[in-house]
Amino acid sequence: MEKDKGMKSFIVHMLSYWKAFVLSVAIFVGLAFLYLKYATPQYMVSSVLMLKDQKNMTESKAVTSFANDNGLSALLKPSENVLNELDVLTSRKLVKEVVKELKLNIKVGEKSGLRFVELFDQSPLDVSIINPKTDSIKERTFQVEILEKSKIRVQNEDEGLDKVLAIGEPVSTKQYDLHLQPVAQKLSVGKKLLVNVVSENAAVSSILASYVAELSDKQATTVNLQLFYPHPKRGELILQKLMERYLIDNSNEKIRIADSLLVFIDDRLALVASELNDVEAQLETFRSSNRITDLSEQSKMLIGNANEYYNRLKEQEAQLKVMSELEGYVRNPQNQRIPSSTVIQNASFAASLNQYNTLIQDYEKKKLSYTDSNPVLKNLKDQIASERGNLLQNISAYRKELKLTTAELGRQNSGFNSQISKVPARERAFVNFSRQQELKQQLYVYLLQKREEATIAKSSNAQSAKIVDEAKSTNGPVKPIPSIIYMMAAIMGVILPFGLINGKEFLRTKLKSESDIEKYTDVEIIGKIGHNPSTEKLAIGSGLPNTIVSEGFRSLRTNLYYALQAKASKIVMVTSSINGEGKTFMSLNLGNALSMTGKKVLFIELDLRKPKLASMMGLSEQIPGFAEVVNGQAKAEDVIVSCGSNANCFLLSAGYRIDNPAEILLHERVAPLFEELKKQFDYIIVDSPPVGLVSDAFIIQQYVEMTIYVCRHNYTKKEQFEFINDLKRKNKLGEMHLVVNDIDLKGTGYFVYGYGYGYEQEASGKSNWFNLFRS
Repeated sequence: MEKDKGMKSFIVHMLSYWKAFVLSVAIFVGLAFLYLKYATPQYMVSSVLMLKDQKNMTESKAVTSFANDNGLSALLKPSENVLNELDVLTSRKLVKEVVKELKLNIKVGEKSGLRFVELFDQSPLDVSIINPKTDSIKERTFQVEILEKSKIRVQNEDEGLDKVLAIGEPVSTKQYDLHLQPVAQKLSVGKKLLVNVVSENAAVSSILASYVAELSDKQATTVNLQLFYPHPKRGELILQKLMERYLIDNSNEKIRIADSLLVFIDDRLALVASELNDVEAQLETFRSSNRITDLSEQSKMLIGNANEYYNRLKEQEAQLKVMSELEGYVRNPQNQRIPSSTVIQNASFAASLNQYNTLIQDYEKKKLSYTDSNPVLKNLKDQIASERGNLLQNISAYRKELKLTTAELGRQNSGFNSQISKVPARERAFVNFSRQQELKQQLYVYLLQKREEATIAKSSNAQSAKIVDEAKSTNGPVKPIPSIIYMMAAIMGVILPFGLINGKEFLRTKLKSESDIEKYTDVEIIGKIGHNPSTEKLAIGSGLPNTIVSEGFRSLRTNLYYALQAKASKIVMVTSSINGEGKTFMSLNLGNALSMTGKKVLFIELDLRKPKLASMMGLSEQIPGFAEVVNGQAKAEDVIVSCGSNANCFLLSAGYRIDNPAEILLHERVAPLFEELKKQFDYIIVDSPPVGLVSDAFIIQQYVEMTIYVCRHNYTKKEQFEFINDLKRKNKLGEMHLVVNDIDLKGTGYFVYGYGYGYEQEASGKSNWFNLFRS
């Protein structure tokens, strides 16, 4: 219910500004109409460019190998990073090249109403800028009128230019010279043209603002290009030139990179060739000085010779040892026969040994036949002794020969071993020279190969991109779209007043609607009093006409009756936060409304600092009252006065002006006074001072049954409700109810029910359908 009530309040509040909404929508729709009438229509020109995948291109093996190397991979695979190519396609450099080539900073057209219509291929003049005089060109529009076949008139207020000159003659301005060349068969006498000239940078920015390049798919390498331009044919030419210029720049970049790489390779080839010659010369010197033809074979031969001489040395040493042992054997006379199996590599010694063994053998045979004294045996002994001496001499001579041979073999063997020990160092030096020679040679051959590959790549006609769809314009303008423009205008027409109204509400600090009260406090609203257009303070009473204000007090009277029917007494205090909220006006008319039911009502004026109730009733302010009764200077029945023509209303005024109102209210005679007055009157209305200014109302609270807290529409501030909430939370004013005063019922925000036939219609001034939202 509360949510529906809040929604109704919001709708009613918005509907109260329906004229503003209608006016705003009308204005925006009108602006949209003017925009569509004078805006330059835009055509969409589109094309498709495919960035080729270099892996699928059928290049030669040499080119592919060259591309796979880090040297020219960027040259042969420009599509490897498609996002980079998108940046190139939308770069200022590329667009500026097209602007210069097509002279896009110069437009020739004519005026159609307030719109500039570019002629392009229908232009009778070809305009160029020559002899620029400044670095930064400001935009200028020249009026050109063709006077006759050979004369034109050129005007421009900014340049102070108004000249008649021959066609083809340069037009001198402060920034540059214009050259206007006629186009054959298109000159029309009396035709008026406009020549718009901007800087190249401004033209580039204009193209970039309406130019888009994006991938057709994340997995594809095709790029969709779109350009929005007011002239379809020139738009097609611009987009086509952008693609062609991109392809040309890519090709030129490939050639430039290849040329720079060829220069680098040639420099490296010269350096490597020089280094290779130096290494080969050093290797040749090393071979010559060390007599090296084939180091491996020579090393094998040297090791073989060393092994051979080593074996011969060991054989000689063995024979020398045998001869030494044999000599000792021969010198022993006990040893008769010498073994002939001993290997002695000496012919004379072998013959002597055989002769000696033969004599020993004859002697042993004949010893069996002869006695020791036999001359034959003696002769054999003498021969054996002589032959043994010869044998010892041969042994001695052979030993000397063996020693000489062994020494020579040992010397030769040491020489071979010395040469073998030098082989690793020579081989290491040889391998070092050979390695340097091999590396330099491989590098030289590699560079020669890469030079050929770079030459092939430079001469290759393979393109890194391909135009799939040529630039093509739409049949009709795509911008602006009337339906969208009108729809956006209508939406803006609603949003603007809606934003202003809500912004105003957001910034508003004063009480404006019932929702404000419900939002900031939960104190019950007991009454709602409309705005009183009359200057009369008494809004309800005998003889007064029925109005929305009087009906509001009657409704308040009814609500008050039900609120007080269970109370022992009917004392009501009326107060507010600050001055000006209408608490005294509320006290006066509430009391009158109660008295009209035949009840006896007493007004007590307890705003002792600024009493207004007496003067509002038309009585003199300088009459004795409450202060004199409390001070004992008068009795209550003597100072209570009747309120004019209403016999049921009486007033106990504040009394003479006093300086100590708080002390008066705290006097011991106040409580008995209220007890006495309760017995005499049906209702007592206490007009107290504002609680937000002084504390008097808190003192009075102990004597009353209910407090009516007055808030004033569009006067009471929102932050004051925090003070009201604090009063309720701490129960400083007892039972408290709110009354909203001075409501503008012609506005919105309060749910006020009809008070009788015709009043609501009169108050709101709205039609019946509008009032349905308020009930």
